[in-house]
Amino acid sequence: MSTVKIQGALQTPKHVRALLSGGLGVFSSLLAIGWALWAYNLPSAVNVTSSQSQNLMLIQLGLTFIMFTLPGGIVNILGALSTFLIGVYFSSGIADAARSKDLTALPLRFSGVYTGNVSLATDRIVSTFLIVPVFPIAVLLLISGLGALATYRSGKKAPVHG
Repeated sequence: MSTVKIQGALQTPKHVRALLSGGLGVFSSLLAIGWALWAYNLPSAVNVTSSQSQNLMLIQLGLTFIMFTLPGGIVNILGALSTFLIGVYFSSGIADAARSKDLTALPLRFSGVYTGNVSLATDRIVSTFLIVPVFPIAVLLLISGLGALATYRSGKKAPVHG
């Protein structure tokens, strides 16, 4: 197949939507993997005992690998919904564990290079975790899934009734 035919095939709107949707799906899945790995380590990093939160992040990691390897709009839409629900349960579990330990704030250290601490008030843990990492990842997965469904639907031919 010549490069002219390949370029012509890639310039149709259906293929552009498929490439954008697939690329967004891969990007949001990689973000979800990063979120799951960071959040899995969070309870031990801030000295809070919350095994439910770590189990939820293991579920999130497994779900993300499913979303990453299986193409399709429905998979990404269901992944967006489950990412949001797991994020709600995770952040409320961390907040409950911090309150039970009578902590007023969670000291977050991001790396060995960045030496300052960010103190996150325990009454704002749920909203902060939902706004910063969870909601953007869920929205990106939802957009990717809807784009994949729109691309799939536009590729089907409507039956002609005579």
